Amino acid sequence: MTARTAPLGALFTVPVFFGLRVGSGLLLLKLSANFLPVDGFATFSQLLLFGALLNMIAVGGAQNGLIRQVAAAEDAGAIARAQGAAFAIWLGALALLAIPLALASGAISVLLMGVRDHAGAVTAITLLSLIAGPAQIWCGILTGRKMVTASLTAQALGLFAGTALAAWMTMRGQAADAAIGFAAGSLVTLGVSFLLVSRLRIAWMAPHHLRDEIRKLLGYSTAFVGVTSATSLALFGLRSLYRETFGTTDLGFWLVANRISDTSTQLLGLFMIQFFVPWFTAAKNAEERRKILLSSWVIATAVMGSFLLVFSLVPDLLVRLLLSEAYIPAIGAIRTYMVGDMLRVWASLAMFTAFAMGRPGRYAAIEIGAILLMAAITLVLMHLGDVRAPMIGYVGAYGTVAAIVTVLFLARRRPL
Repeated sequence: MTARTAPLGALFTVPVFFGLRVGSGLLLLKLSANFLPVDGFATFSQLLLFGALLNMIAVGGAQNGLIRQVAAAEDAGAIARAQGAAFAIWLGALALLAIPLALASGAISVLLMGVRDHAGAVTAITLLSLIAGPAQIWCGILTGRKMVTASLTAQALGLFAGTALAAWMTMRGQAADAAIGFAAGSLVTLGVSFLLVSRLRIAWMAPHHLRDEIRKLLGYSTAFVGVTSATSLALFGLRSLYRETFGTTDLGFWLVANRISDTSTQLLGLFMIQFFVPWFTAAKNAEERRKILLSSWVIATAVMGSFLLVFSLVPDLLVRLLLSEAYIPAIGAIRTYMVGDMLRVWASLAMFTAFAMGRPGRYAAIEIGAILLMAAITLVLMHLGDVRAPMIGYVGAYGTVAAIVTVLFLARRRPL
């Protein structure tokens, strides 16, 4: 095996990649809003969301589980089994989705944009996303082997290429072609990740050796899908009730606070899966794991806390700069959500500790439990007429989880 990335290099690469991803989104948002008509902007946005969904299901949502399995691998055979199982899942997704989605491209175009005119773009994005599935597998293997810089470099090059193509097409007023160009960037990641992972010389395993490994990866995928589904359903339900209770304006203030929170917690999630999981999983003993857990808590809490501090110092300026003056009344909601983001570090560490130790059910239970607790607190406060209900619910839920995690950690003297 090749030399592995040092922790400091991984820690530096994660925020750089996150910054590139945020910059790409902001650039394309600005260009599409300026160079495309309103219907073109909608087409471009809808096709990007469609491509993002396909990227998630191209390998059955197994990438995070693959990172964990590769990090836990004790020999080359275990890595080969993990790779083989991931490719088996990808081939299954390819067989199940490619032809049906291509045949249904016209109907999907109508669903997304209201017309059949973009059926060709739907087909192109479908094929590009599915064909590039192995890129996610190879990047997952690189991350699992602690080659985080290599993994994120491959992803960054694909993101840069896709953003450049999309920007060029957007400035030419070609909305659908811009979305196709963005999806095509994944082919660059495919090529680069193949070159990088080929240095590991991983053997290919016969299919009959992969059944147990496939089952394990699908277990992680099921946990991931369960968390995503439960979170989405709970939030959609709460937002509907909140709108009926307090109106669309207050709902808008909640949504903008939630949107900013989603951006910062994406960085937290990236840190957990790219840094914490591979290092924690590969640790040799409980003492080493405890040190990784504590250092990760310090780093993640400091980052989330710095966001809160900066925003608290100049909230009016940042809201006017990043949003508009109309969202000045949302400052309190945004600040409260940032407190919740900082408390969420405890829950994230507990979740990904369970994930790294091969317990996807516990990983899902922690997050689903926190979401359900947030929903319960929010519903009670909404019934009492408190417009701050979702923000207090968010802080209350993750503050409770943080207290529980802290007590368990101190009581047991070892990470669980």
